[in-house]
Amino acid sequence: MFDRIVAAIDADSTRAQHVIDAAVELASRHGSQVLVIHVREVERPGAALARPGAIPPALTPESEEEAARIVEQALQRLRAAGLRAEGRVGQGLGSTAHELLDSALEFKAGLILVGDRGSHLTDLLLGGVAHRIVHQAQCSVLVVR
Repeated sequence: MFDRIVAAIDADSTRAQHVIDAAVELASRHGSQVLVIHVREVERPGAALARPGAIPPALTPESEEEAARIVEQALQRLRAAGLRAEGRVGQGLGSTAHELLDSALEFKAGLILVGDRGSHLTDLLLGGVAHRIVHQAQCSVLVVR
């Protein structure tokens, strides 16, 4: 059931650590392969907010190198635990949730692990990434707090 797990992490090191901790525990129990995905936070033009359904701008854009470092740190932890793991950096050019969901489908994931940001006004108004993944995923989802 959980042969393939997607661990969706972001730039928040504490939240990412919780997701990776859960991935280590579950993958160890089930002999799972893990795909770590981090979708880059890129700067979006402020004018995009004027359109209904537009993606809000990222507050701190990330370089490709920063994003790759985040994924590499997670991979080191998983591999140190003796797990089969690979990583991917999403380009963040569209919906983060859709990019994660597309990757999970491509990977044939049985489970997606995603961190919860907690209650933020933008999440309540626009729907957070975790919320969208829970409601749109075609596999099981575990929201890690």
